[in-house]
Amino acid sequence: MRFLCLHGLGTNPQTLEAQIGLLRAQLPGTHEFVYLAGEVECDAAHGVSNIYPGPYLCYYDLPTVDQVADAHDLVLSFIEDEGPFDGVIGFSQGAALASSVMLRRAKDPSLEPLFQIAIFICASLPFDLDATPVVVQKSPNGRLKFLDAPVMNGGREISQSSAGAQSIIQEFHSLGYSGLLEDGMHVLRRFHPKMRPGINFNMGVPTVNIVGKKDGYLQQGLSLAKLGGSRGTVTLEHGAGHEVPRDGLSTRKMTRVVQDAVEKVRFQC
Repeated sequence: MRFLCLHGLGTNPQTLEAQIGLLRAQLPGTHEFVYLAGEVECDAAHGVSNIYPGPYLCYYDLPTVDQVADAHDLVLSFIEDEGPFDGVIGFSQGAALASSVMLRRAKDPSLEPLFQIAIFICASLPFDLDATPVVVQKSPNGRLKFLDAPVMNGGREISQSSAGAQSIIQEFHSLGYSGLLEDGMHVLRRFHPKMRPGINFNMGVPTVNIVGKKDGYLQQGLSLAKLGGSRGTVTLEHGAGHEVPRDGLSTRKMTRVVQDAVEKVRFQC
């Protein structure tokens, strides 16, 4: 199989190649892995600069309509030029971007899926280009609010208890983006299994979701699994954080679930 590989924020293709190196080594040598670099320079992810050289890249440093749309175009253009690809592997932001592209395409039932299988590692929830953005309101003391657009019509503050809102607030207050939020900025909402009742679509292909028990994105990764394929979703939880574990037991478990999923796709084809 040919896999398109998308890296995390504040890393680069060489970093992802090293991160999944042990997994690749355990898989059959018939697979091909092709890496796509983000086009936005940003700060290195935590701890990365001590191990991996730059430049440090991302696909977007803020989830604005323009930046995420550009990231979609980057992926789709690369597939057109270098594809086709049988599967996609995404780590962190790379998983969010891959699933965002796949879910948007899945809204049109006349279109075939871009991939036969998706492998998401330490994923965050993807942003929805078609949803109404939320508006940032920044007070003089730096406190952030997120308002339903349009603000000019008295947009209400998004409740922190509403479905999907926790992922917005967690992203900006805790884990953060390398870009700087500005007052009045429009940022995208995330896909979430509870956000849009009555709308029933998913990625339409089998997904493998590898999540970390100590990862701040754990709940988002588990939520993404619920947006996975109608043909089968597998979730594997390891004991580490926002990383690809490198111990032997975890590597064997990841290899097994990935290879089992690949074989099922091949058998069904």
